[in-house]
Amino acid sequence: MKILIDTNIFIHREDDDVVPKSLRKLEKTLRENNHKILIHPLSEKEIRNDGDVERRARNESRIETYERIGFPAYPTDDDSDFRQEVPEGQKINDVVDNAILYSVYDDLVDFLITEDRGIHKKALDIGLEERVFTIEEGWDFFSPDEPELYGPLSLERTTLGELDLSDPIFDSLKRDYSRFESWAQEKSERTSWVTYNTDRSLGALLVLKPNEVEALGASHSLGRSRRMKISTLKVAEHRWGSKIGELLVSISIREAVHHELDEIYLTYYDDGTDDYFVELIRSYGFEYAAEEKDGESVFLKRLTPGPGHNPDPIGITKNYYPSFYDGTEVDKYLTPIRPTYHDRLFTSYQNRQTSLVEFDGEFHTEGNAIKKAYLTGAKNYQIEPGDILLFYRSVDEKAVTSIGVCEEAYFNITDTDKIQKLVGKRSVFTADEIAERAESGTNVILFRWHFDLDECISYKNLLDSGVLSGPLQVMQGISEEDYEYIKEQGGLDGRFALD
Repeated sequence: MKILIDTNIFIHREDDDVVPKSLRKLEKTLRENNHKILIHPLSEKEIRNDGDVERRARNESRIETYERIGFPAYPTDDDSDFRQEVPEGQKINDVVDNAILYSVYDDLVDFLITEDRGIHKKALDIGLEERVFTIEEGWDFFSPDEPELYGPLSLERTTLGELDLSDPIFDSLKRDYSRFESWAQEKSERTSWVTYNTDRSLGALLVLKPNEVEALGASHSLGRSRRMKISTLKVAEHRWGSKIGELLVSISIREAVHHELDEIYLTYYDDGTDDYFVELIRSYGFEYAAEEKDGESVFLKRLTPGPGHNPDPIGITKNYYPSFYDGTEVDKYLTPIRPTYHDRLFTSYQNRQTSLVEFDGEFHTEGNAIKKAYLTGAKNYQIEPGDILLFYRSVDEKAVTSIGVCEEAYFNITDTDKIQKLVGKRSVFTADEIAERAESGTNVILFRWHFDLDECISYKNLLDSGVLSGPLQVMQGISEEDYEYIKEQGGLDGRFALD
């Protein structure tokens, strides 16, 4: 595969005389697996035009180990889809960043490795976030390790008072809020979710306050209402673009559901720069709603559509997650999945009898992320975006356990590299597993996980009720009547199933 390296990874690290260890580790893995490492000619030009002679010489020696992309295409106004989300750069750095990202968009390369926050934000805008990695994510994806070792470290539940406020993750919060430390001490009992780096520094942090009731907005009043407040949501820079941010958003949503709240909000200083964080929360339905007196922006998310809102099926799952459309416009499919892959995709399933706020264990990010990928050899080529997937755990439990909504579907893919590009960060499959499935052709279904059922529907129940007439071997469409039966028996919360 062709892997594009953003040379900004090391050219701005003036205190390092060598390429960062983490990058060297990733490069070693890529070369051992015969992947091609490339740099963009504009990146090379930036290095060779550096006015700092000593730094230029050092970085020129570094890039000699990389191949160049030959004759790359560049974004133009004719590329309306790209330009709509990624406007023409006004500064040379933006022009270079856009050209680098366009190489992924134009499929000149398969993946991009970059630590640049702005590029990750633009990748999210244009829908390429699954193919743009940080160094750590690149290592996770191309590592020979087993899937259960993939992704950032597990998430732990704690309290704000248990955290070390001198940790670097709090530095920007202290700069932005002069009273941050005293506030944190006052709220020491507030529940927090954190993930640690290998050196025990914090990699990510989520602090929530349920049942916040206060008037929001100075420029536009949002009135007083019971809401879930995200007091703090912070991801360390080296984790930008990772599934950990998605996982934190997912947890805040699950907490809101648990507390029977229909709105979640946070306040944030949005300075209008390329901000991955803002784009991340917007991708799950947070919208700018008002501005506070101190200049902070209020971003508000509803879990269900409000009065007068009539979004289409895809709009519901994207903007009002975890709500989804399950009316007659979409088809429903029983989707068998073996226990090994079920465990990887739906790690929260094993704790379904314990509410999130009571659970004191650990979460693994790929399994608890919202966006997932399912590979199947079933010869079913009818599934479309918006269709409902009812996952049936085969072999051991033989029961319907979870529900998701199809975002995209690709059929009978035999190219291993193409499958890896499609699943990107969503993958819980090893390269060998993907290659094995590609031999006979596989369907790639990208979906959003919405709920695990409160009560699993057993195979015997499905037989007795006539939903199935025999063992479920491949993906199978079911009737509206059978779907309604499963929904009722499974205890699916009707507030979030919209028709």
